[in-house]
Amino acid sequence: MKTFKKIKKPRPGRKLFKIFQKGYTLMELLVTLAIISLLTVTMATLSLGNQDRILESAFNAESRQILYTLLQYQNEAMMDGCRRQVRFQDKSMSILWTKDKVMHQVLVPVNNFSFSGAYTGTNALVLYPQGTVSMAGTVTLTSPSGEVRHITVQLGNGRIYLDEP
Repeated sequence: MKTFKKIKKPRPGRKLFKIFQKGYTLMELLVTLAIISLLTVTMATLSLGNQDRILESAFNAESRQILYTLLQYQNEAMMDGCRRQVRFQDKSMSILWTKDKVMHQVLVPVNNFSFSGAYTGTNALVLYPQGTVSMAGTVTLTSPSGEVRHITVQLGNGRIYLDEP
């Protein structure tokens, strides 16, 4: 009678466990920690650079919004024949007008800059129904990071425009 030897089949996971049983040297752990630290510092630096770009983008977008709002109310004054008064406060723009004996006011808040220059304080920009304005001037928009944009209003033709960054 023949006897058969039982052949042990290797288990697929045994090699994996042998690798972990050896462990890591102190040098391997230090190199790994150094690489992780370097990646962390790099990611933090890149995210700070992106945050500056995001704030700059928000400042530019809000500057354009203020310009488009001014142009919209200038156009509405020409369409309905009622003049608009525009005042720039520290963190908002106020538009006042009277139509059919009813006084209207719109307050446009801003988050990314403050106003200075013409039409702040007691001065007001008046947008007439003919498309002209009461006086020429420049409103300075200053972001918290120091970036500056200017909205310029021309007398005569009433052109209102934002300088290019």
